[in-house]
Amino acid sequence: MESEAEIEDKLINQLKHGKSQWNFRDDLKTEDQLWTNFFRILTSHNQDILNGVPLTENEKAVIKSKIVHPTFYKSAEWLAGANGMVKLPIQRDDTKLGVADLVVIDNTNIAGGSSVYEVVHQIQLHKRDNLGRNRRYDVTLLINGLPMIHIELKNRMHSIKEAFNQIQKYIDQQMFNGIYSTTQVFVISNGTETKYIAAGQQLREKFLTTWVDENNKPVHDYLSFAKRVLSIPMAHKLVTEYIVLDKEQQNIIVLRPYQIQAIEAINKVALHPDDSSNIRSGYVWHTTGSGKTLTSYKVAHNLLSIPSINKTVFLIDRNDLDTQTTSAFKTYAQNDTTRVEETKNSYELARKLVSPNKQVIIATRQKMQALFKRIKKDNGQKRLYNKLQELNLAFVVDECHRTVSPDQKNEIDGFFTHKPMWFGFTGTPIFAENAKEAKGKNARTTAQQYGPCLAKYTIKDAIRDQAVLGFQVEEETYNSEETEDESDTKKLDQIYSSEKHMEAVVNQIFKQAWSKQGIFNKNHRGYIYSALFTTQSIKQAQRYYRYFLEIINDQEYDNKYLKRIRKIVPDYPKIAITYSVGENQDGADANQSEMKNSLKIYNAMYHTDFSMDELRAYNTNVSERLARKKEQYKPRDQQLDMVIVVDRMLTGFDAPSLSALYLDRPPLPYKNLIQAFSRTNRIFDQDKKFGQIVTFQYPKKYKEDINGAISLYSDGGTNEVMAPKWDTSKALFENAEKKIVKYSNVSQDTILNAPIKEQEKFAKEYQNFDKTLAAAETYSQWDDVSLEKDYGINDSFVEETKAIYEVVKDNIKKTLPQIDPNVDEQPLDLDYELETGDKQTVDYRYILQLIQTYIPTDDNESVQKTNAEINEIDTYIDDLSKTNKVMAGLLQSLWDKVKQNPENFRNKQVNEILQTMMDEAYEELINDFSKKYCLNLDDLKFVIKHYDLSKDEYKQSGLNELLARNSFIEYKKEHPDTNMLMWKKNVRSKIRNFYAKKIIPITDK
Repeated sequence: MESEAEIEDKLINQLKHGKSQWNFRDDLKTEDQLWTNFFRILTSHNQDILNGVPLTENEKAVIKSKIVHPTFYKSAEWLAGANGMVKLPIQRDDTKLGVADLVVIDNTNIAGGSSVYEVVHQIQLHKRDNLGRNRRYDVTLLINGLPMIHIELKNRMHSIKEAFNQIQKYIDQQMFNGIYSTTQVFVISNGTETKYIAAGQQLREKFLTTWVDENNKPVHDYLSFAKRVLSIPMAHKLVTEYIVLDKEQQNIIVLRPYQIQAIEAINKVALHPDDSSNIRSGYVWHTTGSGKTLTSYKVAHNLLSIPSINKTVFLIDRNDLDTQTTSAFKTYAQNDTTRVEETKNSYELARKLVSPNKQVIIATRQKMQALFKRIKKDNGQKRLYNKLQELNLAFVVDECHRTVSPDQKNEIDGFFTHKPMWFGFTGTPIFAENAKEAKGKNARTTAQQYGPCLAKYTIKDAIRDQAVLGFQVEEETYNSEETEDESDTKKLDQIYSSEKHMEAVVNQIFKQAWSKQGIFNKNHRGYIYSALFTTQSIKQAQRYYRYFLEIINDQEYDNKYLKRIRKIVPDYPKIAITYSVGENQDGADANQSEMKNSLKIYNAMYHTDFSMDELRAYNTNVSERLARKKEQYKPRDQQLDMVIVVDRMLTGFDAPSLSALYLDRPPLPYKNLIQAFSRTNRIFDQDKKFGQIVTFQYPKKYKEDINGAISLYSDGGTNEVMAPKWDTSKALFENAEKKIVKYSNVSQDTILNAPIKEQEKFAKEYQNFDKTLAAAETYSQWDDVSLEKDYGINDSFVEETKAIYEVVKDNIKKTLPQIDPNVDEQPLDLDYELETGDKQTVDYRYILQLIQTYIPTDDNESVQKTNAEINEIDTYIDDLSKTNKVMAGLLQSLWDKVKQNPENFRNKQVNEILQTMMDEAYEELINDFSKKYCLNLDDLKFVIKHYDLSKDEYKQSGLNELLARNSFIEYKKEHPDTNMLMWKKNVRSKIRNFYAKKIIPITDK
């Protein structure tokens, strides 16, 4: 088996291999040497600007201060540069020399020109605080002397999660400040598994990305990954062209491989059309939830670089105006040179189209169509009309079928002298199997309308890559007549519109919400996932809305399922309704009256003031409140539990916290069905297992259509996309339960003293039991199951077995070298996190994130928080105190100071403030302990720094030196009744307890 050093050597050799690749700099070993190297390159590239006058030490210090940033995001903002150039202006010490505008990186010269590519390894970094240690970094890739990609390696006996955790630990310890603050991407590998992630202060595992090749096959091997991703020019493009900055969230986003491949495929078509067919258009099939908006933004941005293109137009449908598309584009564009423009009307659209500025214009298809008609009719706009006709445009179309019909595309194409380029994005293409009805020469499929499929990433691919979740579907029925003959739609319509059916549906939603909306999860403490409930008509949606209101306002309403929920979520259900309100259509007056009443109720619930003139703003607010992405909608009193809709929000709505879709309507067409389902399957937290779908009509028809739609849009991968049915999940659990229940008659000592192979077998069986139990709990049928009555498993057995499992896992970790990696048997997953049982574990870093939002910055003056948001932080600190009183005390102290005067902390990072407090607490604890037992302070610090709880207290490094006779003599002066033997024994015991109870809570982060 390769050692970590061997893996590192082979990686560096791969990085060096080939023309114009990385230059190995084995002579660079320290941060100071990295700075010296950077200034050497900077000077070399700016000789003309420096006019032969070398940089002074003071000027270098100023440059350092401008390069080092407090967060990775701030570094990324600087590295974004302008027009592909990262520059650094500096006033020369000799004022006669003026200001030198130094070029740091020229991103227009990738793989050539002034770009210098170097690889270094084993860089030594000095500890940043008293609690830290000196570190060595594995492999770092430098562009023009600045660290841009950092690689953390483990050997094959260790999981890559250890490398991930190590990077996070280094970030917490502020090891990535200084010159390493410019890092943009982290790569982790153990040789057989390799992933990458954007740099950030708080890394999240769900953003770890596996590279896939052009056929969506995962690339796990580290050398293959290095060849495909870390070679030049790809590595340079990864940290420049394929990074997007989210200003709202202050995050760096590095694109996933399928996004990069789609962008490159479109670039190839746009820049180098096939001469034989002149193909300059096409479509991208990326499943819903895979980041199409981000990909389409980068495409729109890149198309502007083509000299012949005057403008890129991002077309959306009118119904999309209340979604996140426009705001997302503007957020992404804030840190690059792309101008993103909205248009209020067709005349403004015309003026922006003919302006000389290169920019991305966001426009609705309706405005584009109106533009042609109005300009044509206006005789005074002949010159503008001619200018428009001569434009060379590229259209990027989100949800390309809903936005632009074949007729509408033909009309737009016919207006322009130069045929525009068209690039459509869709998660649900139209194929021959579900083609539109024939209408003359009009396109019937996606390929006919937009051109060939340029890149594909199906829902099956996304689930495999853990980019989205699969679907768990339950078809509910309440009347035997439903399942007899589904072709008798008239009879079924009467059943489905009856009060009896509505009552059954609402009752079932209350029952289903326990599992489908995640209320049963113990760590939520009153938290609930959100849901959509869709009906066939506005009238039926209104009826359901009124019905829910009656239940909410009825103090006498008695429902065992609702009572169960309200014990955990007292104000459930918080409901809103949204639908299109017309002016002159049949029933418009009644709909307007109903909506007025809905607005009144909504305004009273959330202290808003929406009127009928502000329906667009109301719809946006409903969407944002249900999505809970923005900070102001995360507290419980600002949340929505469910929104009743007809068609609104079933496409284009992105809400990771939304887990359930309830459908009381006939089946939708295949593409609409997948679009609606895909509102539910965004990854959110470890408890959200699937996108939950519940249907209340036409069970047979739904089953057939769901299978057909999933098969069509996953290239036949139904099994990979759909969760198993209840009977299957139950059988899997029962099989796992039989294997674990046998340990009820086995003593703890028998398991813990068994050979390591037998312990590993037990651990695997317990993991499987835990996994299948957690999965079974997500089904509504689990309500009728009792672990104790049906399986003879009580809570004490589960807790005792869990405790044994934790000890066994530690035993296995200590004996890793004894486990043969060549054995075919599935190895134990040492990174597996138990999914059942008490999950009220609070990460102090999450509390810091919450406190950080309370601190004012120059970019964000508003820091007002609701009582609910303040109480949330208080609750988390209180929960933390149950497991870590020391850290909870420090956090409470910090939080009290921040609440008292936030302005004192303006622009400060709370993690750095807390680190200082931890240093001070550590020093105070050590000093107090040394004084209490008359110990040498430096010797005590050495013992504490090297203390190992797995070792006997008599075998701790430096302990004998600490227990010196002169220390005992000092101690005896205050305690004359003791002797040296008693003192030594007492101190050994006290140090162990002191380290475990006082030091670890601060240092083991």
